[in-house]
Amino acid sequence: MEKAEARGCFGRAIAALSLGERTQKSEAVARRLMALPEYQRARVVMCFVAMEDEIDTLSLIAAALRTGKRVACPKVDAKRRLMEAHEITDPGEQLRPGHYGIPEPVTRKTVPVGMLDFILVPARGFDVHGHRLGRGAGYYDRYLSQPGCRAIKCGIAFDVQVIDGLPYDDHDVPVDIVLTESRTLRRE
Repeated sequence: MEKAEARGCFGRAIAALSLGERTQKSEAVARRLMALPEYQRARVVMCFVAMEDEIDTLSLIAAALRTGKRVACPKVDAKRRLMEAHEITDPGEQLRPGHYGIPEPVTRKTVPVGMLDFILVPARGFDVHGHRLGRGAGYYDRYLSQPGCRAIKCGIAFDVQVIDGLPYDDHDVPVDIVLTESRTLRRE
């Protein structure tokens, strides 16, 4: 299966989930995330802000802030084709639509990649070995491959977004953990 074909398959599988199902599954993922020892130990967390067809992350951001974690969200620099992490303390006030219409931090407090303990990573889909299929722009692969990135990389997705094997290239960066509403898969 080619990457474009796989993206289409994942998109159709997600679209088949009702809003109620996506909400219920997002809550289950949140419970599983909060129970992860690696997440519990993390002091500085980077969390993407979800698009409509992804696991809801605003509740995850709020929960992390309530438990005293420092939270950063991605901000895209499309001209340089780079992504940075910017710390937020109030998602309602500090997130505004940015590149691709995805809410991004309006704060200017950049968090160096080496300070992050745990990074929540989005994808169209994952495989059971931690390989991820993004949307094709490569922002996360470039970000996660930076020297000094020592954070646990955790992909979160619905069960329908995880398959046995995905096509991947040498520059694709796998995640350490894939977390769904029913499974926790660790990369070996």
